[in-house]
Amino acid sequence: MGFFDKAKASLADMQGDLSKATASLGLGDKKDTPESSNATPVDTPATSVAPSTAGAPKAKLPLAIRKNIRDNWESAQPELENKISNLLGVSWKTDIDIPYLYTFADSGYAKDNPGDMIKSYVEGALSSLERYVDKTGEDGKAELNTLASSHTIVMDVTSKPGINYTGCEIIDGVLRILFVKGCLGTNVNDSLDNLTEAVNEAGTSKGDATLDFNARNGIKNDYEPKIGAIQAKFKKVLDTPTFDIEPNFEHNFAAIKAYTEKSKQGNSYIREWQKSLGKFTLDYFEGFVEVMENKGFGDDEMVQEGFKESVEKNQIALRIVDKLDKGHYNEPIIENGVLYIQTTAENWATNIGDPAYQLMDIL
Repeated sequence: MGFFDKAKASLADMQGDLSKATASLGLGDKKDTPESSNATPVDTPATSVAPSTAGAPKAKLPLAIRKNIRDNWESAQPELENKISNLLGVSWKTDIDIPYLYTFADSGYAKDNPGDMIKSYVEGALSSLERYVDKTGEDGKAELNTLASSHTIVMDVTSKPGINYTGCEIIDGVLRILFVKGCLGTNVNDSLDNLTEAVNEAGTSKGDATLDFNARNGIKNDYEPKIGAIQAKFKKVLDTPTFDIEPNFEHNFAAIKAYTEKSKQGNSYIREWQKSLGKFTLDYFEGFVEVMENKGFGDDEMVQEGFKESVEKNQIALRIVDKLDKGHYNEPIIENGVLYIQTTAENWATNIGDPAYQLMDIL
């Protein structure tokens, strides 16, 4: 064997030893696993995709469309996400599956300029979020961040009743911009206009007696700032240093909710009654004390003493009952030293001022 043959043999032996060593360390090529440019490394989370689009058909985007997306959406995406995050106080992101959405692009705006379209959707969402925060404050912001716990905005098609072109919902911790099939790119600025309702719906399960977001927000804005002044009126008209007001929000909310879910209401029944729960509760108490003022309670010591003897706990409460004792829409009743304004869920917020006119009959 010549010199060069010996050198080749030695080199072959060295390569064999090296292959064995790398194989034992798991560093060599693996023939049983096909290579893929889309493979996700072990323990590295893949880019999140809206659950409804996972496995859905995807369009192959032409070069001109990909360029439009890059130049008009992807270039604006970081700044828009940053504005949303700053507004809501936590980091938010957008995860919009454009190849999936493009399968719904029939013509025009959605078909020719999807990058511009997506940017407009998100800009509209930002404007709606700003209005939502202005209206609901820190409580609304916290509610949204809690319910949409992934802090992610996605887009998907919907057949949900009540949505004509575009809308929104919160499902599985994700804020979803929705569009009706055939309407992608229509009313792009309006998608989150009903965000308060989406938050309310996401935060309330059927049969749950807990106050929903709309009710809590209404109580905070319409009831709490004004009830102190009404309480002061009761104290003055009755010449008493203490007087308590019990709104029974949880009980009354549950009663109205059960009624609206089980019974068919006429067109005259209050729409979005949750939002006005605080306002109408305040109106019941305010109407009652104003009638007492007009009837001269504040100037009649005998009437004041008669009230205190009957309503010995110096408390007025509002409650919804299944059936009234004597009244048609509502009535006053004294029970265990408490003056109750009673009504039914069916007659909620009807003839609010009437109960006080019957007060003298029960003292």
